[in-house]
Amino acid sequence: MQLPTGLACPRCHGTLQVDGPGLRCPACAAGYPVVDGIPSFLEPVGTMPSLSPCALSVVLPALNEAASLERMLPDLLSALRSLDLAAEVIVIDGGSQDSTLEVARRHGARTILQEGPGYGGALRTGFRAAQGEYVLTLDADGSHDPTFLRDVWSARESAEVVIASRYVLGGRAEMPWTRLLLSRTLNLAFRRGLSLPARDLSSGFRLYARRAIARLDLTATDFDVLEEILIRALAEGYRVREIPFHYRARLSGRSHADLRKFALSYLRTFGRMWRLRNSIAAADYDARAYDSVVPLQRYWQRRRFKLITGFMRGFERVLDVGCGSSRILGSNPSMVGLDVQAHKLRFDRRYGNPLVHASIFALPFRDASFDCVVCSEVIEHVPADARAFDELARVLRAGGRLVLGTPDYDRWTWRALERLYARLAPGGYADEHITHYRRQGLTA
Repeated sequence: MQLPTGLACPRCHGTLQVDGPGLRCPACAAGYPVVDGIPSFLEPVGTMPSLSPCALSVVLPALNEAASLERMLPDLLSALRSLDLAAEVIVIDGGSQDSTLEVARRHGARTILQEGPGYGGALRTGFRAAQGEYVLTLDADGSHDPTFLRDVWSARESAEVVIASRYVLGGRAEMPWTRLLLSRTLNLAFRRGLSLPARDLSSGFRLYARRAIARLDLTATDFDVLEEILIRALAEGYRVREIPFHYRARLSGRSHADLRKFALSYLRTFGRMWRLRNSIAAADYDARAYDSVVPLQRYWQRRRFKLITGFMRGFERVLDVGCGSSRILGSNPSMVGLDVQAHKLRFDRRYGNPLVHASIFALPFRDASFDCVVCSEVIEHVPADARAFDELARVLRAGGRLVLGTPDYDRWTWRALERLYARLAPGGYADEHITHYRRQGLTA
């Protein structure tokens, strides 16, 4: 846990101590959780991670897979024993007419009848039933080698979504060339069109941190649920990692995948997920806007970056209040990032900076903790309240620098640009400016 220098209780400004998975203030007995490695002064203490009944839940969607399960379940159970961890195996049955349920139960798996149609319904059923801290999904037809579980499991600390990938260096796929061509084409279109940091978006062999998928609003019913899970997890700021994997032909029987349906589900989801990826609701919106194809957006982000990094140059202890996912934070390794939006902070973990989930109205730092305080594009989003300015001044040392940025509503150019931007990029714009400031009022 990386705690920023000067971190203090926002109630009494007393020194905080590490207390198990969270923080506690001895002076006022207040407790604060640490969520996803980030101290939170907004979440209730009850949000601290609780112990799961087991470490891993393995979810296997199955439809008439008795023969394949007979061969792959012993290998899966052997792989789980080799890891020496508490695990459960859950077979989600989609209405099999063979002995799928009997085979699964004989090998000690928990069986659940699928709720909701399609592959998406099977995964959602499995996610709801899973009790493990992590959830592994793989196909029941034997195309996903259970012995690869060790490699996937070993990567769990580096990302909340680990993909066994056919399309990264070292990975490969044994499948008919027509299916391979379709898969590669659709994956490329999705990856480029939505700027996704992954190559194999349709791999069903994945390891999820359960906390990363527990609250996702999943609606897809077909294979497109795989893309939806990934994109929604990214929008929540969770990390994705791919490790090379050898995909092999199914052990027996025939595939239940309809290639035409597979392609249509991708295309249907693309439009829906495009709107999410390019919305300010996405955790990486600010970071991606720096390279936006929209000239006005790209110019504004780069101009803002240049101005603010210039103003804070030369200062050692810097706090960015309302950091969002801007690249400004990553420009200074010692800079402390603070925001009320937890998903933005989760994305910011990649920069390696100290992070804090807190409010501008109650900054969790001792007096005079910073040489420079940055507060850019924040105060217009909160009610007009002198406490915000008092808090910024309190944590800034005497003679330090406050970098305060907000739209000047006294200028007609800003109002015109705001209307133009709302028309050009409605998905990336939100009229959340509830307080309008003017330069004269701030400098008076």
